[in-house]
Amino acid sequence: MPSEGEVFGSAGAQPVGAAGSAASADAQGGSATLGDGGSNDGVTESAGRGGVPNLGTSGSSGSSELDPNTDLVAHFTFDEPSGAVIANAKDSTKNAKCVGTCTRPSGQLGLAVGIRNNVGPSAWIELPAGIFAGHSAITLSVWLRDLSTTRSEAPLFHFGSGLKEALYFTPDDRSSQNSGAHLAGVHAGTSFVELWSGRPDLTDKAWHQVVVSWSSANIKLYIDGDRVGNNQSPSVLPSQLGSSSSSYLGRGPDDASLAFFGEIDDLRVYDRALSATQIALLYKLR
Repeated sequence: MPSEGEVFGSAGAQPVGAAGSAASADAQGGSATLGDGGSNDGVTESAGRGGVPNLGTSGSSGSSELDPNTDLVAHFTFDEPSGAVIANAKDSTKNAKCVGTCTRPSGQLGLAVGIRNNVGPSAWIELPAGIFAGHSAITLSVWLRDLSTTRSEAPLFHFGSGLKEALYFTPDDRSSQNSGAHLAGVHAGTSFVELWSGRPDLTDKAWHQVVVSWSSANIKLYIDGDRVGNNQSPSVLPSQLGSSSSSYLGRGPDDASLAFFGEIDDLRVYDRALSATQIALLYKLR
């Protein structure tokens, strides 16, 4: 496939096909660090991935804590070095799978999944149906590294049920009035959220965290721990998207549309809307 002139993944990344025949990969970055440049910005850490009980900040105004492993509906770490199955750490009956050929480069937390599509979708991650079912509030967090040079309108994720129910995020989108990161949702064929953010630029080939916090009060979009968009009092709840029978990372529902070219890591779905402080703490878990 064309490389689009880009460096894709790490030198030790190994392909993982749908049949699961892949070599082992180097699991760099398995330990979590907080903050930048050696500073943890007042955040305390007690353990790495798989056993992080609490991240907290302290101060005169009180404390705020986040247990990143509590209230999870689904958690895909993408740490399997090979094979098509992508384990759901919260529910082994609702695992995801790689369709086509994926790679396993180093990510933000352990390994990641690399998806290298040509134009339309030839590789993607198929998620279990009904992740949002029965939930009046959710928080979705995922890391991405967009490596494309000409992949406008290629979605990072798409949760849908038929043609009239969908929630999707595009790292680099275009319209007649906006450009940049784009979160959109449709219910019963009618748009219920349109959030755009031109900063930061998600096409800079660096890792970025995208978080969607969704409740009856609002739908908020965060990038790298900062809120970049807010839609107050949405008329639609997560549970109203139905079974989300077509849920993907790396592609949309249309085989003819552009598909994602990059790397994805650590997809989490919580059954509540995390606060801005908790989302900032979640960003530091890397």
